[in-house]
This record gives sequence, C-alpha cells and structure tokens, in this order.
Amino acid sequence: MARPEITPLDEEQRERVRRVLRRRRVACPSCGNRRRWAGGDALHLGFLFLDEDEDEDEDAYMIAVTCRRRGCPRARTGVIVHRADVLEP
Repeated sequence: MARPEITPLDEEQRERVRRVLRRRRVACPSCGNRRRWAGGDALHLGFLFLDEDEDEDEDAYMIAVTCRRRGCPRARTGVIVHRADVLEP
C-alpha cells in the first residue's frame, strides 16, 4: 500500500524527471554517472525547507532516483524539482 504523502509518477512524468536530470547535468554522488537514471515517485515537500522562497516551497517535490550503472555502491538518491517541471504537461 502506497503512503498518502507519496505521488506516484507515470512513465511520461518519469521521462520528464530524466530530462530535468540531463538539463541540470546531475551526477550520481557515488559513482559520477550522468546518463543512466531510473525515476521513482514524488514526495511533496511543502513547508519542510524554510530557506526556500515562499512561492517555490509550495510546489517543490523530492523525486527518488536510482543510478542504473552496474556496480554503483550507493545507487539511491533524490532530486528536488518544481511541480511544473514534472507533474504538469
């Protein structure tokens, strides 16, 4: 059973996550991989990050991502995105 605070992403939204990762040139903090990512689900951050602008923290989401490079010692991480980057077409 999924947790209520988690927003499941469909395949199109996961592809948008991969585009955000490429655009930002995000690298795996463990192995440095920049190309092979698997996107997970989204967690709405809301007021958790008080240092962000008021308009931004209402639409901030943490997306779970997994490095797909074989042998990566710590493959799981996350990326913060805005709602419009991933959840809205």
